[in-house]
Amino acid sequence: MAAPSYTEDLNDLNDADADTDWAEFTGNSYNAQGAFAADNAYQFIQGNTAITQICTKDASVGSLGYNNGAGTGGHGTDGAYFVWQTYGTNSNLGTYAQGGFRIVVGSSLAAFYAWYVGGVDKAPYPYGGWTCNVANTTITPDDTAGAPGAAEQYIGGAIYVTTGSNKGSPHGVDAIRYGRGSAIFENGDLGNGYATISGFATLNDNINNRWGLIQETSGGYLWQGRMLLGTDANPVDFRDTNKNIFIKWTPKVTDNFNLIEIQNIASNIEMTGFTFQVLDIDTASFGRLLMSDPADVAIDQCTFIDMDTFIFDTTTGVNTVEITNTTFRRCGEITQGGATFDSCSILNIDSTSSIQADNIDVITNCIFQSDGLNHAIELDFNHAGGTYNLTGCTFTGYASIDGSTGNEAIYNNSGGAVTIYIVDGLIPSVRNEVGSSTTVILAIDWYFEIQNTEGTVVTNAEFRIYDSNDNELYGVETSDGTEKYTFSGTLSGNLARIVVLSLDYLYFTQTLTHPSASNSASAPVVISLSIDRVYDNP
Repeated sequence: MAAPSYTEDLNDLNDADADTDWAEFTGNSYNAQGAFAADNAYQFIQGNTAITQICTKDASVGSLGYNNGAGTGGHGTDGAYFVWQTYGTNSNLGTYAQGGFRIVVGSSLAAFYAWYVGGVDKAPYPYGGWTCNVANTTITPDDTAGAPGAAEQYIGGAIYVTTGSNKGSPHGVDAIRYGRGSAIFENGDLGNGYATISGFATLNDNINNRWGLIQETSGGYLWQGRMLLGTDANPVDFRDTNKNIFIKWTPKVTDNFNLIEIQNIASNIEMTGFTFQVLDIDTASFGRLLMSDPADVAIDQCTFIDMDTFIFDTTTGVNTVEITNTTFRRCGEITQGGATFDSCSILNIDSTSSIQADNIDVITNCIFQSDGLNHAIELDFNHAGGTYNLTGCTFTGYASIDGSTGNEAIYNNSGGAVTIYIVDGLIPSVRNEVGSSTTVILAIDWYFEIQNTEGTVVTNAEFRIYDSNDNELYGVETSDGTEKYTFSGTLSGNLARIVVLSLDYLYFTQTLTHPSASNSASAPVVISLSIDRVYDNP
């Protein structure tokens, strides 16, 4: 590949470098405040000028709208209008419920819709500063003036103040853009450097850009819109570590607005030590992850907090998706899509099932915790008629017995018979959907080590285990000195006769009882062989 590329798909409506084509909206008394002007001395966030407005009136609305000259054509599916807004006299700004900050879109200055997008009680206020607010016009507006037509020609921002300011021009609107709002990552390689979060943020934060997509902030990065990792045209090699991503509060957008989307089968994504966290759960878009193409993905030591759904995708023999040592806390449902999950914590997932699974063989050593009305793992149709191992998983807060409460650990929704061997764990509760049946068997690992009386590991010995009727349960012709015998927990308490044969040692046999729990490979049952002196000294 080539050097990493960072682009975006927003349309620039106006950069506020001149007050030409700007006016106050007139409908519903949105023109109650004072005069406005292009201002390059007082405050701006992008370029070198913003449109600022005098605001002297108490309990009233002021607005700044740009006339595009014709309809924009709209922002597209899951997109938004992006409007940079500020209010300098922080304590005078109304609350979110009062419409402290508003985005206004209309067919004329008198006919428009308005969406409440911020206020004195929402970050970065009450401390103030520029914020890039967003609104999707398919969302029900908070205010309507006149009878707006279909053309989205006048776009801008408005404020509601409880107390007017005696001097200055505290209301400011800067660059306005519209579109899907994608932070696009492409290319990257060892020689030129991999694509990274900081790489995109550096361009985003350039004073001539200020896209409002991924911006550096105290302690991490503030993100809104779509994080597009790879495109249909170009894959990405994204490798980054130890990043805190704060998902911006976006109350007037679609569920799918904040989205990590992975495209192109040739893409490679490696995230290590990331934390994604929703800043305000009173939001419309919590952030989702969608693999549109089966790329290579490795997520390790990451934490996802209060996010929405995760959809992974693998194609056997083409790519791998490995999720390790990662925590999902209070997130939406995870669709496995063939991904491996090892040593993950999946806690208080806010959906009917934490994981929609298509292969529980590769869900290992995971901790599941219920929110009180939630299945840990739901088995889809791929499991019907199969036998699987569920290894090292623990389940907390789930129903203790089988049933249909909605809080059983395993939900068999495969439509068929499934057998599950529980390896290194306890038997979980099960719910069977109509047409499904589940047999759960505790599988126990029994580790052995073959030594001589001097403590040296013996290799090349024949190792056998028989039941009380001399039926062979396990055996190898040539052992490497360590053996693991896995058996069904139904055999616990039954007798097992161990037999070891070696030309250099005396015949060994010992009768033991099948244990009720696995031992450890580091603490095996030691079989001590005595040297055959006759063979050794003929």
